[in-house]
Parts: sequence; C-alpha cells; structure tokens
Amino acid sequence: MNFGETIKKIRTDKNLTQTQLSEGILARNHLSQVENNNYVPAYDKFFSLLDRLNVTFEEFLSVQNDQKILFRRKLRSQIGEATSLADTETLNALSLEASTLYEKTDNITYYHSMLICKALIAYNTDLTINNEMIEFVTPIKEYLFSMDNWYLYEMKLFNNIIYALTIEEALLFSRTLLKRLDSFQYFAECRHIEQNIYTNLSTLCLEYNDFHSAKRFSDIAIEKAKKYTLVYEKVCSELNHAIACIKLTGDETAYEVIEQNMLIIRYLKFDDLHEHFSNFLKKFEIEVNV
Repeated sequence: MNFGETIKKIRTDKNLTQTQLSEGILARNHLSQVENNNYVPAYDKFFSLLDRLNVTFEEFLSVQNDQKILFRRKLRSQIGEATSLADTETLNALSLEASTLYEKTDNITYYHSMLICKALIAYNTDLTINNEMIEFVTPIKEYLFSMDNWYLYEMKLFNNIIYALTIEEALLFSRTLLKRLDSFQYFAECRHIEQNIYTNLSTLCLEYNDFHSAKRFSDIAIEKAKKYTLVYEKVCSELNHAIACIKLTGDETAYEVIEQNMLIIRYLKFDDLHEHFSNFLKKFEIEVNV
C-alpha cells in the first residue's frame, strides 16, 4: 500500500470525509491529490493529518505495511521478552539473527541488538559481571557517550546495558536520561523505561553489594510499577527489594515477600525467570521455600 492509499484507508475506516479531514490543514483538493499520490504534503501538514486521524506515525507505517510489525521493533521486543525471562536459548537465536541482518544491511541497530544478546548470554552463565560481557557492551557505551542528546532508542539501549556498567557510569547516564524523559512523558513507552531503569539500577547495586542503594532504587521501582500498573515489573522489583532488606537487616517479612513472588512467577509459568531468581537467591545465600 502506498502513501496516499494509506491516508485514504485510515480516513474511510474512521468514516471521515475529505472535507472533515482536510479542514484547517490543507485544501480539500490537495488532500484528494494526496490520496491519489499526485501530491506529497509538507511534514507539518502530514503530522497534522495524523493528529486529526488520531493515529500515531508508527500506526501509519504499520497500516502502510499491511499491518506487519516493523521488523527491527519486533526484534527489540523479542530481545526484551527473552531478557525479562532470562531465556538464554532464545537470546542466542536472536543474536545469530541480528548478526546476519547486520551483515546484510549494515544497520547499526542490528549490531547493537547482537551485542546486547551476547552480553546477556555471558551474564546469565553465572549471574556475574564478567570481562566478556563488558567487552560486548563497550561499543554501545561508546555510542551513547558520542550522542549530544538521547531519544527513545538511546534510552532503551541504555536500559539494556545498565547491568554491565559500573555504579558511577550507570548513575551518570541515569541522571541524563531521567531529565530527558520529561520531554517524552506522554509516551507510554517512557513509563516502562522509567520503571525499568530503577529496577535495573537496584539489580546493579545488588551485584556490587551496595544494599542500601539497591533498597532505595527498588523502593522507587515498586512505586513506579504500582503507579503504571506494571505487574510483572512489580514482582521483580519486590524481589530485589526483599533481597536488599535481608542483607541489610535480616528482615523476616522479606522472606515471605520472596516466597509469595516466587510462587507468582511459578504460577505464571515463567520458568526461566524462576530459575534466574532461584540462582540469584543462592548467590546471596538466601534460603526460602521456592
């Protein structure tokens, strides 16, 4: 489907006339020319049309591509899901796919995806930050340092590599990112990014045995998860918080929190995530009935 046909399809799907859609944006006959692919509107006119149609640019592209999910976005989504579930087998397959696509297209997003997968695989081997993982993450870190400003892609990229940074690096990047998030506060994706940052920061602090900071960041992560109704993220944040509390004070109620959330993970059949947190608990010598 071409550009004009897509505009026309969305307009007719929403039962709008050409006059209703074009009013105050461009002349009706110009819209007719757009829909017949005889005229391309200026960017500001195009986005005004999308706003009148109440569709996002991404939705427009999806319709134009016959409802197919844009592949790079789909790949990033699959990596995110595999990461959340600590699914090393899937990460390995996605790494190979991203590597092949990078060789074919020379698109840097595929290169970053490949590096993230390999770094996560290296980390999941023994749940420790190691030299191999840091080696994979370094090119991404250099890319982020080279940016004068970040957009959603860079924010997501950073979120994927927090675990491989030093605490100082992570906090430096986080301060920049959290300020930048204000510009994107009405994007639903930002809610996940913001919450994930705090969860990942708490995980990083646990890795470095900084349990006070881990508790503080997981407190914020839990609050954000509740605010945005992110159930899965709330479970992970509460587990991090409970681990920090046990290591700090031996809090008995924290053991109950761990048992409850591990049961939720098992009930939801997130087997890889259950195994991940089981190994995480062993690492910190925390014994519960899971």
